[in-house]
Amino acid sequence: MLLYIINKNMINWSNIRNFNNPGNEDLVNSINEQKLEQKRIMEIFNEKMKVFATERSFESSLDILNIAIQLSNIRGNLVKSFEQYSRNLEEEIMKLNRIIDRKNHNNGDL
Repeated sequence: MLLYIINKNMINWSNIRNFNNPGNEDLVNSINEQKLEQKRIMEIFNEKMKVFATERSFESSLDILNIAIQLSNIRGNLVKSFEQYSRNLEEEIMKLNRIIDRKNHNNGDL
């Protein structure tokens, strides 16, 4: 009985078309590229920190500062991208909720 109720309220996911649109794919690709760039910059940052820890020179401190600024910019861009992605997911959830509400309303009329 419970299985029937669950299946009766299931959504046909093939009807949800817009979430896999090219804009979302571009956003996901951008996020993945930024994550790779962040990983690369972190490796450089760790190397430069080792140099700074041994040298403690003005030049090595500027190198660390430069890398830290780059890392900050990448992370800022990642935050913006994740915020956009979460807004897109929220829109999809709202669409699904409307579909569920319509389906429940139509089932209630029977």
